[in-house]
Amino acid sequence: MNCAIILASGNSTRFNSEIPKQFNKLNGRMLMDYPIQTFSECNKIDRLIIVVPEKFCIEIQEAYLDHSVVSGGSSRRESTFNGLLACPTETEKVLIHDAARAMVDDSIITRCFEALDYAQAVSTVVPTKDTVVELKGNIIVNMPIRNNIFLEQTPQGFHYQTILKAHNTIQVDTTDDIRLVNEMGIKCATVEGNENNFKITTRLDQQMAEILLKETK
Repeated sequence: MNCAIILASGNSTRFNSEIPKQFNKLNGRMLMDYPIQTFSECNKIDRLIIVVPEKFCIEIQEAYLDHSVVSGGSSRRESTFNGLLACPTETEKVLIHDAARAMVDDSIITRCFEALDYAQAVSTVVPTKDTVVELKGNIIVNMPIRNNIFLEQTPQGFHYQTILKAHNTIQVDTTDDIRLVNEMGIKCATVEGNENNFKITTRLDQQMAEILLKETK
């Protein structure tokens, strides 16, 4: 069985809104509805689990009767773990995706599942266009080779028992599930993402997403 978890339980402090950004309207639809529809229509997924703040659980469950809705925790890690616990015990592969990445597409999802045929964990990445510099204070202390630097996206995919074990055993403080598996010494593969699969974090991001979504209709 293949499952997917949509994380929609953040508080969106950088979005400057009275309600979390995942519930804001994007061209007349809730932001989170876009990735939910994409994952729902993917024939590789048997079960979709949506993680939201506890006070929204009943409302969102009524909106998505075909999917499982569970409450998130006080951190992304806790919310992910709640989603993992909601997966059926026979789950073999699981993808974890940020609801704020509205423009994920079926090809990315498919590449993640295919990569899990030969790897225990996989992350979606895109190359960086800019040179990355590491600072100490305001002084540059390192300039990694740009060709070796990639920007991480979601979904991230895992063998279910592998990511469940990572959450139960690795205690580092992280906002990234791939890091938990990496800390176990497991080699994590990557698949190609898409520049449009960016995370909507600010109002400017939202405006850009609205334009792109109109163009793709």
